[in-house]
Amino acid sequence: MHGGAVATVLDDLFGFLPYLVGTPAVTRQLTVDYLSPVLVGVTYRIEATVTSREDRKVFVVATVSDLDERTVATSSAVFITVDVEHFARHGGVSGGGPTPPVTDDHRDTGRESAVGQQRG
Repeated sequence: MHGGAVATVLDDLFGFLPYLVGTPAVTRQLTVDYLSPVLVGVTYRIEATVTSREDRKVFVVATVSDLDERTVATSSAVFITVDVEHFARHGGVSGGGPTPPVTDDHRDTGRESAVGQQRG
């Protein structure tokens, strides 16, 4: 599978984690380490966890494993919390341009996790 498709799936799953801690967020940084090929037609388990929060930053990690529990990729990301109106102002809800950079100026703490399955 194309590495960009794997990154997209991870980014999508990560995007749901901030909702579990009570706020929407946008991706600031996403890193994927590909340890072995992610094959089309194979089912994978993706486990993602919020590891920490600092101001408006939400730090997350994930592991992509096959059904034999072999890790094929790992990922980490930083998300920045935003209010719901952010998406309306910047095109996520109804038109508009790209989202500009977001500054970090609030403090929160918390830890949540999510598990997803993806068939390649």
